[in-house]
Amino acid sequence: MHPLSIFPSLLTFGLMAPFLLRLSAGALILIFGWERSKKRYKTVSIFYAISGVLLVVGLYTQIAAIVGLILLRFDMWADKKTAPVSRECRIVDILLNVILISLLFTGPGFFAFDLPL
Repeated sequence: MHPLSIFPSLLTFGLMAPFLLRLSAGALILIFGWERSKKRYKTVSIFYAISGVLLVVGLYTQIAAIVGLILLRFDMWADKKTAPVSRECRIVDILLNVILISLLFTGPGFFAFDLPL
């Protein structure tokens, strides 16, 4: 029995979604790392850069997602300590957390160096 779908031929590209999520999360983490290098706790930006590059390349995706989650939690804590956080920043943080959690469970998708075991 096949589920009803408007575009069933697009379901064959199921690995494209994690790929796009991985690229967007990696780019956002790299941007956050660049912004963190201008603020307090500048050494954390090195971990942002490593995590972002690993996500974009698709190498050790699950480990990079966990490190990204930890860094985002640290960033929320550090920014909350210094100044009030805007609503838009909170929304982006929540969405990036959801993307990283989904990458943790789904894997890297297409064009990655991670191999499923």
